[in-house]
Amino acid sequence: MSRCPICGGEKAPGKTTYSVDLGTGVVVVRNVPAATCKQCGEEWIGPEVARRLEEIVEKAREARAEVEVVAL
Repeated sequence: MSRCPICGGEKAPGKTTYSVDLGTGVVVVRNVPAATCKQCGEEWIGPEVARRLEEIVEKAREARAEVEVVAL
């Protein structure tokens, strides 16, 4: 993988938890594929995963969910 632009550490494949406060509710998505810096812990989500996350958040917004927890 590539190097972290923040600290220069090595990026490695991993998982993260993504959360969004909608103001009227909260969406939490667990087990999100991400690149994670082994040194500083900074995380990056790829464009395809980001599109999926946007869809999940939009569906929760439309359903007016107070709490939505999803695992990828």
